[in-house]
Amino acid sequence: MQGHATKRASERGGILVVTMIALMLAMSLAYAATSLATARKGAVSKDGRDLQARAAAEAGVHRAIAWAREMVSLDAADPFAALDHVAGQLDGLGEPVAYTLADGEPLASNGRTYGWLTITVAAIQNGSSRDLRITASGHVPDSDRPLATATAHAVVRLARRPAPAQEHAYFVNHWAWLYSDKIAIQGNAGSNGQFDCGGQKPTIDGSPRYASLSLADPLHPDLQDYQDDNGDGVEDGSDGGLYSAWDIVNADKVQGMGGLPQNQHAFGERVTMPQLANLASVEADAIAQGSSLAIGGGLDAFGVALPPTVVSDAVLGDGVGEQQNVVLIGTVDQPILLDGPVVVRGDVIIKGVVSGQGSIYASGNLYIADDVTYLNPPTSWTPASNSEADVEAWLAANTGADFCGLFARENVVIGDFTQPEWSSSVDAWLSDPANESSEDAGSDGVPNTLVGKDGLSGTADDDVLEGDGCWTVEHYTTTHADLGVIPAGKAVGDVIPGSGEDVDGDGVQDATLSVADFALAAALDSGEWAGNLPGGTTSYDQISSIKMTTIESAVATEHAAAGVSLSNGDVFELRGGLCSRIEVMLANTLKIQFTFDDRMTAGGLYPDLLPQVVVPPQILAWQWTEEDLHLVLAAAAGVAAP
Repeated sequence: MQGHATKRASERGGILVVTMIALMLAMSLAYAATSLATARKGAVSKDGRDLQARAAAEAGVHRAIAWAREMVSLDAADPFAALDHVAGQLDGLGEPVAYTLADGEPLASNGRTYGWLTITVAAIQNGSSRDLRITASGHVPDSDRPLATATAHAVVRLARRPAPAQEHAYFVNHWAWLYSDKIAIQGNAGSNGQFDCGGQKPTIDGSPRYASLSLADPLHPDLQDYQDDNGDGVEDGSDGGLYSAWDIVNADKVQGMGGLPQNQHAFGERVTMPQLANLASVEADAIAQGSSLAIGGGLDAFGVALPPTVVSDAVLGDGVGEQQNVVLIGTVDQPILLDGPVVVRGDVIIKGVVSGQGSIYASGNLYIADDVTYLNPPTSWTPASNSEADVEAWLAANTGADFCGLFARENVVIGDFTQPEWSSSVDAWLSDPANESSEDAGSDGVPNTLVGKDGLSGTADDDVLEGDGCWTVEHYTTTHADLGVIPAGKAVGDVIPGSGEDVDGDGVQDATLSVADFALAAALDSGEWAGNLPGGTTSYDQISSIKMTTIESAVATEHAAAGVSLSNGDVFELRGGLCSRIEVMLANTLKIQFTFDDRMTAGGLYPDLLPQVVVPPQILAWQWTEEDLHLVLAAAAGVAAP
């Protein structure tokens, strides 16, 4: 009995041991599973924090870019002045001194903090551009004891170059209407508002776009980075056409390459217009270049060449007692001689033959009284084809041909505006609500866009500032004053030119345009006009025509380009390109044609003659580790300045 009992106890003990081992194994497995889940959760949590830190650092880089663009917007006369003052300083060894934009600053949204930022920026001068060396660190959850940190090193370029809007044969910073079968555009057409062809059959030939034009070898201009806008994967010259930052409507009957659906590009980025409100930077460039404006001397009675008569140096109207307005009338024997950019601090009246390579900037209105033609025009008005090789060959062949730019801070007035037919036709279109030009156009600067691009009223993309009766702009602040970046002549509380609804960038609210805005600054017989106005001229109709047919020049204005031609039976042609806010070109002619001068492609052969703007920033290089910072700088150094 006892032995049996002992056996049973032994069995019970064995069972107990097995049970305990099984329990321990189960507990171990459960613990192992829990530990594995915890490890995985920790890894996921760490990965999440790392991603958050990287996102914060990336946000820091873009914060720095936005800040730099704000600095650039503060001084229209010298866009890089504020940026250079704050972030462009050098130490005693000539090395850049980084500006601390943020030091442990929270990155928050909707009351929640996602991370903390440290951002430094150094602006390096690179000719007509600034390369921003940006270092941005994101810390999660905070900057004192972060569980994760990521640092981004980037080089971002802000560059001055000719305004992209001038790379079109026809461009308006408004709604565009091509309501005629008689309109022909040799080159690209574009608008920042809706583009409406009215179901008509205008012709838009289109031409390819390029990112840049290298002039390293002046004899062989080199177009670079072909833009495959139609996405067909080939660079065969079939790109270009019709571009709009809004929608494109009623364009199914458009003729030419621009009539193809793949060449009609709607809802693109807004295109930067020429900035003409403040011409101080143009004056500085003109003085530096030693520009001048003259009338050819011709021959005397014995056939001996006479020296040209100098009308102005780089700036007309800056000298004591100097006239501020000018009349320029050129002939084959005595052409208007252009040499670089010249600024006229008043009105300009021009007609006739021009020669040389230059541009005229009018602080007031610019009047094209009659035909303007080149003495030595290009060999042809367009390349043999749209192929890159043919365009480059055409550029090389016409580098030395005459080139003219006519640019107005106010309006460009074409033809005899004193004629009733002219004024009644133009005024009717200027006063049409569809062509609204008052500066209550909302945040996008384009009227008739109160209902956003989705076409639905009351949605998030509505431009609620449009037509609200308030001129919404930004002002210089005490922060700007503390940084020392308020331009001379401005003070805290003054309007920042070009901000908000200040479409033309002059810092003053403008009402709707009318023909009254086209009045001459002074009577022609007042003695307030330099140049070669014929003696006895007392009225504008004596030197102008309502039947003009030809303008050979690039033309740009931030207000209205208005003109009337009644040359029935002829073709009215503008050879160069038209860029304006409002276009009121009315012609009773066989055709009205806008022909692009390819010498302005991708910044052009003569960038110093065209209005300069700061184009959207370009990220040249980006690295995540501090050890690779030298790679960032090396990569950026390999990108040539425009």
